[in-house]
Amino acid sequence: MLQRHKLKEQRLKMGYTQEKVAELTGIERTRYTRIETGKAGRVALFEAFAISKALISDINELFASDAELLSFNSTGTDQ
Repeated sequence: MLQRHKLKEQRLKMGYTQEKVAELTGIERTRYTRIETGKAGRVALFEAFAISKALISDINELFASDAELLSFNSTGTDQ
């Protein structure tokens, strides 16, 4: 299981809750929580872009440790 510390770190720095990030990205809150905690496994590329935009961060910095798990899967479902 991956820990995506940078997601949580940046989210807290911005003063956002997981719910706020979910709202800004259009991703369900439970899905965002799974992404942030590393329980989601693969992350759809559109999700990574939406999250990086919401957190005003570079996608490479937020997801660098798990670039091989970024998926072109458009559904954003765990695989």
